[in-house]
Amino acid sequence: MSLYFQMVFNLPTMASQWHTPPDIARKRDISSTALLDMYVPLEEFLEDNGFEGRTCLLRSICEAANSPFQQDNMDLLGEVAHTILTPSEEVRSEEKYCSDSNYVLENLPLEKQYLAAECLGKSDGNCETAYPDCPKSPLDMISQTLNVEMFAK
Repeated sequence: MSLYFQMVFNLPTMASQWHTPPDIARKRDISSTALLDMYVPLEEFLEDNGFEGRTCLLRSICEAANSPFQQDNMDLLGEVAHTILTPSEEVRSEEKYCSDSNYVLENLPLEKQYLAAECLGKSDGNCETAYPDCPKSPLDMISQTLNVEMFAK
């Protein structure tokens, strides 16, 4: 008994076909729902675990920008945390938001609140004061767990 499978691929015939068109390759704009798709479930997860969802996520983003994760030899967990807590990785024009000195979150649309939290952290703002409704940082809880696991080995 034998089986036969046939696959047909359209292979590029010109070098220009190897490049991704600019409209596909460009990063998403801040108006994209990509940030909401990622952060709203995280806020719900934080609320389910006793944190003030949005406020604590914003504080975590701020603190991660204030004290960035080690970039050299970063492990998988560090890469994931960096990707999740760095909203500017998902948007095109971070600088125009960070150049503004106004980080009043109530005046910003939800998508831009995440970016403003990162900008506040990058500008050495006090994340704890900026988010008083989040008395405990979720990042502190993660750091404590990781430190205990590291010393247990």
